[in-house]
Amino acid sequence: MDLIDVYIHEVTKRISKTKRDEISSKLKSTIEEMLPEDYTESDVKEVLLKLGNPIEVAASYRDSPNFLIGPQIFDTYIRTIKLIVPWAILITVIVHVVENIVRYSGEDALLSTVINAFSITIVNVITVILHVLFWITVSFIIIERSGSDVPIPFIKKQKPWTPDDLLNSKVIPKDKTISLPDIIFSLIGITVFSFIYFNANHLLGIYSSHDRGGLKFVMPIFNQNVLLSFAPVVLISIALSIALALFKLKAGQWTFLIAVLNAVLQCLGTIVFILMVNRPDFIHSAAIPYIAAITDTTSAKVLFAIDRILLVTVAITIIANVVDIYGGFKKARIQQD
Repeated sequence: MDLIDVYIHEVTKRISKTKRDEISSKLKSTIEEMLPEDYTESDVKEVLLKLGNPIEVAASYRDSPNFLIGPQIFDTYIRTIKLIVPWAILITVIVHVVENIVRYSGEDALLSTVINAFSITIVNVITVILHVLFWITVSFIIIERSGSDVPIPFIKKQKPWTPDDLLNSKVIPKDKTISLPDIIFSLIGITVFSFIYFNANHLLGIYSSHDRGGLKFVMPIFNQNVLLSFAPVVLISIALSIALALFKLKAGQWTFLIAVLNAVLQCLGTIVFILMVNRPDFIHSAAIPYIAAITDTTSAKVLFAIDRILLVTVAITIIANVVDIYGGFKKARIQQD
């Protein structure tokens, strides 16, 4: 992309999609009218410098100006929110997980404790997000109204804009971008999976009503010894998944290498899962006659139903992983301007 196209992109990406084409054409015509007939790159830079910072130009095209946060610091305001909010969510989740682990006495069913902890965590996450947004907004209003130049932690100070900044501008398509929230939720997903895997014999099982209300854990459905026999491979997969998440954070976009690593991890996980469910003692032996007794059927029918459920689960897992792998390579192939 030449300087004019990059400048127009920097302006229009901050405007609603419905008006981008119209404003893009209008802005391109304006720039061409300001340029001499046989213009050079220096002429283009001079014209773009007259037009000004793309952030401010974009603000002038909006129907309603940003009265609360001015265009001069609005982008920094948004970047600060995008940086702080995901980490605030992650820290809140970690604090509540640790707190509930410490407080767990073992009297109540683990599933009941997890459901209760999950609901409380969701409420607290929403509260934290609202508080973070409020205080960030208040801080930026104070900074803008006072006219002071207060450095913001982890956010690079913006230098006066020049057309030369467009030369270093990397236009990364949205579908190719790996955002910080994606990484945060991936790490949370890895944490949830690890917790369920190592606590399956206390979490995934048969429950009955408790005398005091709530749920009482009767017995596990899966054989924990079988699950833990794959622990070395699972631990390696977890470590590699965390490493890949951090690598994605550093890269910031899908690349062929990331797509390959993602495919390898997905295939490894699928193979381990298939080997796991194919073990004859994968289901806890006492669970089958117990389910048969409470459902008034035979153990053979229960075992047949469980086999069908596992087969469907394997099929869904394979399809989901194939779609994820295909999506990774598709995003990696998107050309960067």
